[in-house]
Amino acid sequence: MIEFSESITIRKPPEEVFDFLCCLPNVQQAGGSPVVLMETLTPNRPGPGFRYREVVQMFPFYRGGFISEIASYERPWTLELVWTAPGMSGQDRYELLGVDQGTQLSHTKRVNPLGLLRLAESIMRAQLIPRLQLRLQETKPGLEGKSVQQTSAPPSGM
Repeated sequence: MIEFSESITIRKPPEEVFDFLCCLPNVQQAGGSPVVLMETLTPNRPGPGFRYREVVQMFPFYRGGFISEIASYERPWTLELVWTAPGMSGQDRYELLGVDQGTQLSHTKRVNPLGLLRLAESIMRAQLIPRLQLRLQETKPGLEGKSVQQTSAPPSGM
């Protein structure tokens, strides 16, 4: 299993950071992003059972599709996603803590390579962890620069 964990501080309140994370399919991707497609699969608003599909350019000649579902939704403190993709499954857990400067966002990602992909786990780890660190760092200026704009409002606490 590949595990990644990192924390950053974002100068926004936990509610805004949480709402942003819940509505990733509505967020415009930055130029150079490995995400080539993000679409909502369920008509309901973000909450338990909400699903979306993300297609990323993982290696030079391979695009991978992921189906993610919100498994735990405790606004504004905890958000957990479970996901599947060909040859792997995993989990993303976001924990938010209000601090003087805004929100401390902790992200833990677990990737479980399946079948033959287990043989490539060390290569995957070397490629994946730097991308995850960069993706979390790229989230910070987008959130701090302006209020989070969404196409649909998240539900209030569940």
